[in-house]
Amino acid sequence: MSTFSTRRQFLAQMGAAAAAGAVLPTGPWLDAAQGEAPERSSRVIIARDDALAGGSVDEHGELLRKLLDASMQRLSGAQDAAAAWRRWFKPTDRVGIKVNTLGHTTQPAVVDAVVAGLRQADVPAENIIIWDRFDSELDKAGFKLNRSASGVKCYGTDAEEVGSGYQSNVETSGEIGSCYSRIIAEQIDALISVPVLKDHSLAGVSLGMKNFYGAIHNPNKYHDRNCDPYVVDVVSHRFVRPRWRLTVCDATRGQCHGGPMKNPGYAWPFGGLIIGTDFVAVDAVGADLLDGERKNRGLKLLADDKRPTNHIATAGARGLGVADLSRIERIEL
Repeated sequence: MSTFSTRRQFLAQMGAAAAAGAVLPTGPWLDAAQGEAPERSSRVIIARDDALAGGSVDEHGELLRKLLDASMQRLSGAQDAAAAWRRWFKPTDRVGIKVNTLGHTTQPAVVDAVVAGLRQADVPAENIIIWDRFDSELDKAGFKLNRSASGVKCYGTDAEEVGSGYQSNVETSGEIGSCYSRIIAEQIDALISVPVLKDHSLAGVSLGMKNFYGAIHNPNKYHDRNCDPYVVDVVSHRFVRPRWRLTVCDATRGQCHGGPMKNPGYAWPFGGLIIGTDFVAVDAVGADLLDGERKNRGLKLLADDKRPTNHIATAGARGLGVADLSRIERIEL
């Protein structure tokens, strides 16, 4: 039986289970009251479908929504997709969706699936902001800009002029001293990171945590020592860590070398999403998948290429999540 058929059957079974009132997987992450975020688990969902490997990503919007909903159900143990999304998001949340529009970029169709999930949790469209550093980069990546009072917002920190969208006060966290985007500091209270499965010339990988270099005004200062511990310092800040609910890594098209800029010769159709509520665990799994593709191509592993993903281990050591692959439950749909 093909993986395509198996996964399609799984999605159908999830829907059937919900309709029948069947009991889906449960766990300690369900102990929180309805509407409140449960404790992060170290489950990471890898949701793939053969169809995503073909054609353009924007042709597969419905399939992306189904895969993401099924993943959220598996993470939460909820009996339907709406209930799954409500485990982490409530109607009063102001949700910021941080995308990556530098080089090999987040696909808008993946973000559309995230927005559809939030709407199932009754988060108003007006409470959702898709954002990154610049309007120009968002537009080039295919996102529709919107600063109006209606609908899902989409704009960059420096939407008006360079430097205009950052707070004036310098925030310190560990070894960094930076001004944070007003979007993350003042306009949202829940975060979803939607990075891309890609490598980075210095940090090793540019995944969920590295994505938040786009939230500070001076990321150029923090690339020494493979960006370690600076990546961890950025996300440890009160504007990020307490608000970070979910990572949905766009792995429809991965890139294992030449990143973070676009390098088609090292891209491959992974055809999926990597989802989790433990942002360290998601990055650890993503890094492992990139190393796997590098090995398949006869490339050096990232550590052997003098760009070890030390920031992921540092995040684990600081208690931000689980970095040890042996302690991460990796579930493939």
